[in-house]
Amino acid sequence: MGVGVDVFVSYARADEAWATWVAEVLEAEGRTVAVQAWDSLAGTNFVSWINTQMAAAKQTVAICSPTYFASHWCTQEWTGALADNTLLPLRVEACAIPPVLATIAYRDLHGLDETVARGRLLEAAGLARPTRRSGGFPGRTPVGAVFPGQTPADARPGHAKGSAAHSSPVPAGAVRVSDADPYRLGVHRAIHLPGIDDDIPPAYVDRDIDHSQNGIRARLRTAAHRGGFVLLVGGSSVGKTRCALEAIRAELPDWWLLRPTSPTQITALAAASPARIVLWLDELQNYLGGEHGLTAATVNALLDAPTPVVLVGTIWPSRYRAFTTPPPPDTDDDPYRWERDTLRQAAVIDIDGRFTPTEQARARTIAAHDPRIQIGLDSPDDGLTQTLAAGPELLRSWTSAKTDAPYAWAAITAALDAARLGARAPLTSDLLRAAAPDYCTPRQQATAPPHWFEHALAYATTPIHGASATLNLVGTAMGQTTGYTTADYLLQHATAARRHQRPPASLWTALRDHITDPDDLIQVSNAALNRRIYAIAIPLLRRRADTSDVDAAGRLASLLAEVGEHDELRARADTGDEHAADELATLLAAAGERDGLHARAQAGSGPAARRLADLLAAAGERQAAIDLLRPHADAGNEQAAGRLAELLIKAGERQAAIDLLRPHADTGDVDAAIRLVDLLAEAGERDELHARAQAGNAHAAHRLVGLLTKAGDRRAAIDVIRPRADAGDEHAADELAILLAEVGEHDELRARADAGDEYAADELAILLAAAGERDELHARAQAGNWQASYRLADLLATAGEHDELRARADAGDGEAAGRLAELLIMAGERQAAIDIFRPHAETGGLLLVYGLINLLTAVGEQQAVTDILRTRADAGEGRAARQLADLLAEAGDERLRRYGFDAHGQIADGPTW
Repeated sequence: MGVGVDVFVSYARADEAWATWVAEVLEAEGRTVAVQAWDSLAGTNFVSWINTQMAAAKQTVAICSPTYFASHWCTQEWTGALADNTLLPLRVEACAIPPVLATIAYRDLHGLDETVARGRLLEAAGLARPTRRSGGFPGRTPVGAVFPGQTPADARPGHAKGSAAHSSPVPAGAVRVSDADPYRLGVHRAIHLPGIDDDIPPAYVDRDIDHSQNGIRARLRTAAHRGGFVLLVGGSSVGKTRCALEAIRAELPDWWLLRPTSPTQITALAAASPARIVLWLDELQNYLGGEHGLTAATVNALLDAPTPVVLVGTIWPSRYRAFTTPPPPDTDDDPYRWERDTLRQAAVIDIDGRFTPTEQARARTIAAHDPRIQIGLDSPDDGLTQTLAAGPELLRSWTSAKTDAPYAWAAITAALDAARLGARAPLTSDLLRAAAPDYCTPRQQATAPPHWFEHALAYATTPIHGASATLNLVGTAMGQTTGYTTADYLLQHATAARRHQRPPASLWTALRDHITDPDDLIQVSNAALNRRIYAIAIPLLRRRADTSDVDAAGRLASLLAEVGEHDELRARADTGDEHAADELATLLAAAGERDGLHARAQAGSGPAARRLADLLAAAGERQAAIDLLRPHADAGNEQAAGRLAELLIKAGERQAAIDLLRPHADTGDVDAAIRLVDLLAEAGERDELHARAQAGNAHAAHRLVGLLTKAGDRRAAIDVIRPRADAGDEHAADELAILLAEVGEHDELRARADAGDEYAADELAILLAAAGERDELHARAQAGNWQASYRLADLLATAGEHDELRARADAGDGEAAGRLAELLIMAGERQAAIDIFRPHAETGGLLLVYGLINLLTAVGEQQAVTDILRTRADAGEGRAARQLADLLAEAGDERLRRYGFDAHGQIADGPTW
């Protein structure tokens, strides 16, 4: 629709049916009408389009409803039309008219049949009675716009029938948002009260974040136009799932909704150009899992779909922090890189477990009609939503069972620990029966009655006040129980309370022997590997590797080489395991066994050929090495091609190396792509680098930025790297922040920092510290920005303001504590430094922990270091387990490095797998 129309229709997305019906009626009378649903083309900036239409239209018709007046964008539209004296308000729902509109004549269309509503519309617009009618009156298949006042749900805009916007197939299992079952989406059942239907959730109490400027509903309205990922972060049973559900019901009622069963289903959906759909990712951690889970690339593919896709997720704060906290700068250990990249795509909304005074006031009003709300209000210490979900009673049921029902406590705690270790699928009764014994005392084990386990399950599965139980039954058919899951309120508490508790041997062996879910195999094997419990990790890795899990095959081969299982390594190499072949070739090369390498290379082993070529090249036989590698490279062996390219470069044949690498790089060989890009950068080939960067090659973008920066063209470098930073590339975000600081783009730097970009926050903190801007540094530090805390502490230390530094440390600032500790060490007060630093390290992040370890090492407190590392290793911190093994090896004890821990948590004296 071009500019210069008679009427522009302003409306909220939820009222699109009314907007298109009004537009059809007016067009039937010869008026030209602009309505976003019909006239705004895909890819159009909707804000710019609306401004253009309103400026040119003779009249703006406002489709007035509570949703309309709550919308930031719609408010801008009607206030602009009011100022231009072109506004015609039409109420389609009973709602309060803002006082500024009270003197403007409006018409009500709600509560009327179609004929009367049409007449009122034409009267309001100053038109005669129309001669054409809408073809979509209820009772027959619609052919045009349908009157919303009497429209079958399936014929409304946003539904599949007759909707061009939904030409893509609807995924199996999808339902309309308005038809979704809250309990199937994860809303907790409420406590039972006589006379109240348990299937009806308590009345919803609006939260402040529902209607705030950057709250969930505002985020959803924006996402409805261009797609988006909204993530609610809050503890268990604080109401985040219900809040998300009520928000999509209010903003996207006619959209499709799908609760995916796995990350694989989401990836397949991203490739299918889905219709307008909400992907419901309650308990988001269940869809994450490194490169095997939901990745940033998949999220971006969904958000770039032709029609908007909205992802709505929930997650606990502890898990969100664990996934998003970057690793210390002095380590390559980054276990949550994939998860962090994915979560960077989300608009995060924090939801508090405690109700604000205004929320409590709303709850008191609602409580007059729903006594369950009153019970929640009567339990202020436990929290309203937690009480409704029986959360505190669940916790008491578990903790009291340790003395009152010890076998039930054992089964429940085993299930909680299994979930902590990553077992997400329902746990079978056989697994729980095998896992429980070591949670009992020797006396309890000896005196267990014949039906101890059945009685334990009966206790654990009894609902508390008709709501959730500590263990919830899961089935696939009527009357058939397939397993048990833990109450998530209980799991959140146990995750924190038992973080440093070492799971007993009975649980580890039960998991090893009974889990079958592929995702659980990945999570539990990784949990065991991080703790160096090789008795569990190696058998699980074998199972994964034997099902063609490439990641597991690589980890297993590396581990077998490390622990000296050369016979198994050789057997796996002989059956075609490339990872085992690579590790075996490395061992043979280290031993100088040319004959063994030559025999394997002759048999077609690429890894053996590469290692033999290394030996030949080191001996000065470069041409022999090249001749050895070429047939393997020509046969498509990526690693051989990469090594051959290196030898060609050393021989001065750079162009031959480029020609060799290019086809491998273009067919997905990551290593070849990196080598090729490095060669192109060394040759100054900006055009090809730019083309590869545009095609998504991150390394090409990085090297191109380096060339542009070296040439002094930082603005061009920013233009290259900004899209990658915006897409979630952390390395690009780091480069962009540095460049923005160098060219003086402080406003953009500040905006990125305020949006959660940690690299921009660090560069901004550096600038503020250099300028002595203590007030802003202090404000940002108080807001939780650790980069600002670090720079402020450094500023105070440099200025000699030790009293303020100590005050900040005493107030809980770990960065200030660390800086103060450094000053004390310089003054020779090492023990005082440790005493100040220790409490912060025990509750803080990895930087503080390893800062304390360095302090203790410096003063010779090796036992204290060992204790800290062991505690953190038991909690699953792989870096701590490795450092502990190295520390013991330095003291002459190689057992942990060689054999790991056994299932009981003792350092093994020999192989246990």
